[in-house]
Amino acid sequence: MINIGKKIALLTVVSVYGFANTNIDSIDIFTNRTFVNQQISLNKTSADLLGQVRLEDVRFKLEDGCQVINSNINHVPFQKDSLSNEIESLKDIISNKTNTIKSLKSNIAYLERTSITNISNAKNLEVTSSFLKKEILGSYNKIYKIQKELRKDNESLNKLLKKRVNTKFTKLDYDITCKKGSEVTISYPIYNISRNGFYDINYDSSKKSIDIKNSSFITQSTGVDFKNIDISFYTYNFVHQLKPNIFRPQYLDIYKPRPVAYAQEAEVMMDSMVSKKMVRSKGSAPRPTFAYVESTTKSFFKASNINLPSGKKTEVVFSKDNYKANDSLEIDGYSQSQAFFKVEFKSKKLYGILNSKLYLDGTYIGRNNINEIKKDKKSSIFFGTNRFIDVKKELVKDMKEEPFFSMNTLKTQKVWTYKITNNHKKVQKLTLVERLPISKHEDIKVKLIGKTKETKLDKNGKIYYNFELKPNETKEIEFGYEIEKPANK
Repeated sequence: MINIGKKIALLTVVSVYGFANTNIDSIDIFTNRTFVNQQISLNKTSADLLGQVRLEDVRFKLEDGCQVINSNINHVPFQKDSLSNEIESLKDIISNKTNTIKSLKSNIAYLERTSITNISNAKNLEVTSSFLKKEILGSYNKIYKIQKELRKDNESLNKLLKKRVNTKFTKLDYDITCKKGSEVTISYPIYNISRNGFYDINYDSSKKSIDIKNSSFITQSTGVDFKNIDISFYTYNFVHQLKPNIFRPQYLDIYKPRPVAYAQEAEVMMDSMVSKKMVRSKGSAPRPTFAYVESTTKSFFKASNINLPSGKKTEVVFSKDNYKANDSLEIDGYSQSQAFFKVEFKSKKLYGILNSKLYLDGTYIGRNNINEIKKDKKSSIFFGTNRFIDVKKELVKDMKEEPFFSMNTLKTQKVWTYKITNNHKKVQKLTLVERLPISKHEDIKVKLIGKTKETKLDKNGKIYYNFELKPNETKEIEFGYEIEKPANK
């Protein structure tokens, strides 16, 4: 058993996984697609690509003076590379141990069936019985030890299988003419990289500041360890459409038009927004860095000097930002009438929609998908309810569609009162949000009848009451509306 363990360790050390002709420069991660950028040598005529790639999906990024004369691809199965050999060797070891267990169990079954009733000599009976017990116990102990080894072997096998999920790689043959000193990079889609991205958002109420950490756990299963690469993270989908749809006149007719099938726009790979001319350190490995990049029409997060070992989940940090913020409480009177802790701030970056882990003063609040945070515009994030605010809502008037002056007009009135108490030890800023029905017909009239004057009323019927409460202070707000409409509406 010891020799087998040494063999596995040796295989792990010397594994190169058969990709000596692969130089990954960077990857571009969109929410729906991932692309890899790979440098190819002009001193060679072929390169190994990760996974099974179509020739039409390969894009050559050529400098001036370069031209692709010819290119071709072949999909080659993994056979004699070190990772395949390591997997097959470990499978053989697991198979041998499994068969050994079966043999030991068969031997135990045979010994347990062995009859000793025909042995008349007491001494011989005692010796035989002792021998059988010893053999059976020894077999069970061997099975136990081998099963422990098998669990570890299967864990090792699963780790190896996660290193590379595809069974074939792509051999790209090319003929490129270039001036001396030129570099050639190819770009193509890759499907064996997974990402679980999220924001860590913490609001410090004492400092009135909000921290936003943008990171992703990335797992790549190509069989190649990525070293010192750049990762560009786009918080939106890779979109095929690059121009508006064709304008077509709209005709009115008594016949329904037949559906027209439009050809899908040809897929065009977007250019890399940042040219990479990074000098690799010959000494210690460069430390990971991150940046926020804006181009003419897009923005993205970029992490540099990143190592992504194959088959391992790796956290990659794309940004860490801090902004000044203000907090208040918002009561959803139109729904559950609870006071939610609201934080408002203005960001210097564009953050896409992403799942977020929320912390308030370092305490974990929960997870939630936040809306897109726009650059240089006020954004708000909610951090759960404030239990120190007591909200009581009561319907004090409910008049339903009674005739008004004549039988041709109906009137509805609803009035609520809110009693809001601050049980906190400090002053709180609050906003009560209610909903006013919106008329979509000129004969339907809606008006506010509550005694409390609103702070703001939006066109969509969202109405705001802003106020402050001192500790142990209670405020009463009356909100109501009246609807008049014709009886036949």
